[in-house]
Amino acid sequence: MHSLLNEANRRAIASLRRVVASKGVPVEFWRALEVMADKRGRCMSELSGEAGMQLSATSKLVDRMVDAGLLERSVDPADHRRVILRISERGMEKVAALSGDVRRQRGRLEPHFSASRERRLRELLAEYIRAHHRASD
Repeated sequence: MHSLLNEANRRAIASLRRVVASKGVPVEFWRALEVMADKRGRCMSELSGEAGMQLSATSKLVDRMVDAGLLERSVDPADHRRVILRISERGMEKVAALSGDVRRQRGRLEPHFSASRERRLRELLAEYIRAHHRASD
């Protein structure tokens, strides 16, 4: 089963990479930009969880994205020890430039999956992830 999951992941990332690379955006940046596009500020751990990344990797990624002008850091007014991340105007421009292409790319699979099959696949994957969390506790 692990080889099937790895192959599905590899193909999905390769397909997404072809789309976002056309605008000079690495897949890892896109994952964060997609989460941050709602313009709601987040702390590092929230972004990490929502983007499905390890916290240490997210921290390094955010550094690179801030350097690229895609994200901005600010001090949390409620807790000066925390940093709040926000998408920048440049980040929103990248999201606007890529969202339609990403949606079309993802939509290419729709003819192969009915809504009920897609829902069932999501349920099974979520169940698989929960089982791994329980097994590692």
